[in-house]
Amino acid sequence: MDWVQFAAQWIHVIAAVFWFGGTMYFDFIVLPTLRQVPPLTGREVGRALAKRIPPFMRTAGLIVIAVGLLRGTVWGPLPPGDNSLSFGSEYGMTWSISILLALAIFAVGDGVIGRTAGKLYGDDALWSFATAGGPPPAGFLALSGRLRTFSLVQLALFVATFTCMILMRFGL
Repeated sequence: MDWVQFAAQWIHVIAAVFWFGGTMYFDFIVLPTLRQVPPLTGREVGRALAKRIPPFMRTAGLIVIAVGLLRGTVWGPLPPGDNSLSFGSEYGMTWSISILLALAIFAVGDGVIGRTAGKLYGDDALWSFATAGGPPPAGFLALSGRLRTFSLVQLALFVATFTCMILMRFGL
């Protein structure tokens, strides 16, 4: 048994479980809960999460992508340096799509969701309705809607990526 490949596979899977599981937990537990608590409580918790979550998700995503690149090339069926790079094969195309999907997941999570949460929970003016009464302002609604929408987009990208992983397990 190649212990380096074993360790790489283990790290890849654990990081992927953390990344995907964190996304599912956020989408199905955290966001709905934040919508049910009083606005000031939701803001306090949301602000703390917006600071705490990104470094962990960013690290997990980068590990998944880096090890996935190594697993497909150095330790996989697309090894570099022997003129056998077969990205045109079924496996090579599926692997390439999975890498592009993972990069898209990373961009959506770190770029769109992370920044949107930072804006939503960091802007005092958006939360004035919580103490003054009345409906949330348009900016609040727009950012919270964007956060919800892109969280679901990211989840759909994860499903597509995992579909590619399953296909690659069968050589496609």
